[in-house]
Amino acid sequence: MKKTKWLLATTLLLTGTTTVFAGATCKDLPKAAELKSTLMSVLAKNDYGGDGHPAWMTLVDASGTVCAVVTSINNPAADTDVTTTMSGLGHRVLAAHKANTSNTYSHDHIALASGNLYWLTLPGGAMYGTTLPAMTDVSTGDPMLWGTKRDPMVGKRVGGFTALAGGLPLFDSNKHKVGAIGVSGNPFCTAHTVAWKVREALADGIYSVANVPGGIANGFTNDALIEDVIPDSSGVGGPGRSASGFGYPVCNFNPPNATDDGSIVGN
Repeated sequence: MKKTKWLLATTLLLTGTTTVFAGATCKDLPKAAELKSTLMSVLAKNDYGGDGHPAWMTLVDASGTVCAVVTSINNPAADTDVTTTMSGLGHRVLAAHKANTSNTYSHDHIALASGNLYWLTLPGGAMYGTTLPAMTDVSTGDPMLWGTKRDPMVGKRVGGFTALAGGLPLFDSNKHKVGAIGVSGNPFCTAHTVAWKVREALADGIYSVANVPGGIANGFTNDALIEDVIPDSSGVGGPGRSASGFGYPVCNFNPPNATDDGSIVGN
């Protein structure tokens, strides 16, 4: 039975396609100001673990168009940290790729966090070698606009793929996928936790996990991380093993209460 469910989930993942529903466009999703205020309210509670690095978050609609790019840096246009360190150069792009990955592989039958794909992309996994080419050169435009409502990525399809945790799909009350968010800037389990908490709070909870149509975690009900990867002990640097087949490594700086984001630690 367990193997049958695993095969079913893998089939849904690999054969599912992104479907765009009426209304699932940026004009119907939260705007940058609301996205940022929700991110900041989540971070202010300081119950998500992490190492204190600034967070970046991207919202895409169901077609993959970037609706908003925000950061916890209070005034990105005046902060050289945005353009000279990994806080801007790396995590801004990763947040977009995480959102795109989760949006691409989630559909009305299954929700996939970007981190749910980690084990599948390792050597021997069903998605090993998977790439989604970037559609937009994210280095174009004025970098002093990064993280503002005029971020050069807004209105474009960025594309890109990553199996790092931090990307989550958004579903409406009819369990239709309407887009995805991606968070980056902290250790990757933390990014998933922040994204989860933002999704629960965004727009008064209308994208809550209660709307998720199914997933590969918690009895195939949602898109939590399954932190069950056991490192290779042979000394040759192999990928280790995942009991679920959809695992993610247990991270440092995990949140104080991992159940806050539905994650499963261990087998």
